Amino acid sequence: MNSKQTRRDLPYIVVFTTATMDGKIASKTRFSELSCPIDLKRLHKARLELGAVMIGANTALIDDPSLRLKYFQGPNPVRIVVDGKLRIHKDLRLIREKISKTIIVTGESADRAKIKEFRDLGVDVLTLRDTNGILDMTDVARALKDIGIDKILVEGGGELIWSLVSKDLVDEFRITYTGYIFGGRDSVSIVGGEGFRDKYESPSYTIKSFELCECGREIHVVYLREYK
Repeated sequence: MNSKQTRRDLPYIVVFTTATMDGKIASKTRFSELSCPIDLKRLHKARLELGAVMIGANTALIDDPSLRLKYFQGPNPVRIVVDGKLRIHKDLRLIREKISKTIIVTGESADRAKIKEFRDLGVDVLTLRDTNGILDMTDVARALKDIGIDKILVEGGGELIWSLVSKDLVDEFRITYTGYIFGGRDSVSIVGGEGFRDKYESPSYTIKSFELCECGREIHVVYLREYK
């Protein structure tokens, strides 16, 4: 990616995550409650600022979040679930709670009856070309831009973040590091997936700002994509 000029047809994508000192967002038992009350307010301020929140199917199924706005006055964000194989179900809060628009992005090979079921429930379903249920996240980003989504806050998980980073789609990381350690091979890192071979394959980011949290256990760092 040579310049921001080439990204005008894509949304501005921000990843917000809270992690341990060793870069884990969940333990081997999938415990992930790391944020202090001040960090939760940071997250919800970002939801208000960006107006749309994206998660993957695993986060939807495991955490069952509502992705509503708290602590601030304003509209609830548009909720986006990337689910190439359409594994999520209608009993999730994202489907049941009609607090804002929900968009499911899935593959053309997904179950047609299930797509209809979600649409009948008032959910917007975008179907895109897929390879065995795997979506190209550049296609996803472009399709969302085409329907008016200009900014997206990504709240995980690690596999979704990798699918975005591996396509160099993340413009900004906002990471809160907490004073804990999870370790372990079965814990969940900020970014999962196959991984890069070295730093030369990775997109490069510079630090825009950092702040010590009032709780004394966290530092919040903002990284911006470095364009040349």
